[in-house]
Amino acid sequence: MERFLLTASYDGHIRSFDYSQKLINSTQAHFAPISSLCVIPTSDSDSDSLLLATSSHDLTAHLTKISLANSTSQSIASLHLHTAPLSSIMTSHTGDHLLTSSWDGLIGVWDTTIPTTDEVPLDEVESLDRDRKKRRKITDDAGKAMRKAPVTVLKGHTARVSKVVFGKDETKVAYSCGFDSTVKIWDVENGFCTNTIVSAHICFKRCEISQPW
Repeated sequence: MERFLLTASYDGHIRSFDYSQKLINSTQAHFAPISSLCVIPTSDSDSDSLLLATSSHDLTAHLTKISLANSTSQSIASLHLHTAPLSSIMTSHTGDHLLTSSWDGLIGVWDTTIPTTDEVPLDEVESLDRDRKKRRKITDDAGKAMRKAPVTVLKGHTARVSKVVFGKDETKVAYSCGFDSTVKIWDVENGFCTNTIVSAHICFKRCEISQPW
């Protein structure tokens, strides 16, 4: 596959460009700002296709397949857990699992299998988003793809979680940081926090962590 640039925007679009800055594909993945994007590794023999994961302020994450050869896209699945805007999404090395973080203080652990039936009822999606101005558009979009529920929910932060990443041990360990001035280390398999590092800076509000690959 040739090399491309991928962008995710506050207008809800994913865009791909070639290295001459020519626009190859533009896909509206969300009807609210996209906060994070990652490419999910797959064993798909179609080398012209990419499987992308995005997180958004519309309270969902999406899996979207785009074809760079014919500039088409397909919404594969929508991920439903969070009750506040999502701040990040991250894939594991193998592409088997994802992590999401949110302003609601929760971390979602997801597999990337596509269910044959919806795992989250539509009325539950509507209730989560009842007070948002773009509820109808978001609900309609969620209906185009299978609705997934998380495998595990990690709870421990007392304020917004700004980012979460997997550790070197694939899906066994994760690291997160939040507006509560902490970095947490998680036992993902058993769903609990194993260590908390408290920031020494009183005015600390937001942190970023890199994936330790």
